[in-house]
Amino acid sequence: MGDGVYEKLRKHLDSMQAGFPKTESGVEIRLLKKLFTEEEAEMACRMSVMPETAEQVAKRLGRDPQEIADFLYRMSKKGLLMRYKAGGKTFYMSAMFIVGIFEYQVGNLDKEFVDLVHQYSREAMYREMIRPETPQLRVVPVQESLDTAMEIAPYDELRKILSSQKVIALADCICRKMSRIDGKPCHAPLESCLVFGALGEFYIENGIARQITLEEAFDVLKRNEEAGLVPSPANAQRVSGMCSCCACCCELLKAIKLDAHPSRKVKSNYFARVDGELCTGCEICLERCQMEAIKMADEKAVIDLDRCVGCGLCVTTCPTEALSLVQKSPGEIYVPPEKAFETYLRIAIERGKI
Repeated sequence: MGDGVYEKLRKHLDSMQAGFPKTESGVEIRLLKKLFTEEEAEMACRMSVMPETAEQVAKRLGRDPQEIADFLYRMSKKGLLMRYKAGGKTFYMSAMFIVGIFEYQVGNLDKEFVDLVHQYSREAMYREMIRPETPQLRVVPVQESLDTAMEIAPYDELRKILSSQKVIALADCICRKMSRIDGKPCHAPLESCLVFGALGEFYIENGIARQITLEEAFDVLKRNEEAGLVPSPANAQRVSGMCSCCACCCELLKAIKLDAHPSRKVKSNYFARVDGELCTGCEICLERCQMEAIKMADEKAVIDLDRCVGCGLCVTTCPTEALSLVQKSPGEIYVPPEKAFETYLRIAIERGKI
């Protein structure tokens, strides 16, 4: 089959909501060869974004059900397909490259994979990730930055997001793990990504995350805030996971930071404000801001609202409480889609796939 099956797989992945665009160098084909055997690539092309049992796939393909069940399970264990259980049955479905196949490789990284991902990100994925109007992830404020007098929607409050989950799994951040392999270790915690529900069970069963309690998850939030990480849950009211990102490692945050107006590339309902009378010019907030949205003018901190993503990291370490988060006006408030399906439907429309 040669490269033909991998180009077929590239087109299949590109037809999905998040995309997988072609490059002049062909690095994306080398990346797919690194992950998929030819037989796996052919099977991935024949899988649907709609969940199916192995028996349904076997019937559709005219293949032996047990053979297909074993093959799909092995592929899902490699993170090449999504697998979940419901009603006593196991279902399989296609996975996007980001968020999806890429993240599922967190337990199986090497230098070759890291180099291929970095090259592909530079050549194609950075711009593809921020092209749609609807992002895959959004930004919510760190819990300690919110004024208790504010009326906060449940989908913007981290503790309520976590409290609504039945399964919480904790995984390593693949981006920071890649940085370590690249010889550029990050100061932030490696074990920092939270995964929920069926996706959390998938991570746990695949051995790339461990189940934790709600109280442990609250501790993770606190630790991530102290490390200056941006809380980035999935862009839906019912979230399947939440990253805690740094602009030095995170592929998505890198792409957003490169834009001239990062605030337009995220969906956040807050922005930072400085009280000039209280600001002493200590510059702690400059170090905390992942988007370089704070500058000094006349020895006072000044917020660049084109760059501020409303994470609140600057607020929590201001020694004089000169910084605060302000909620946007009612007409500017973003209400995320209720379910991830609606999010990805919007992305597909915006990418011209529907």
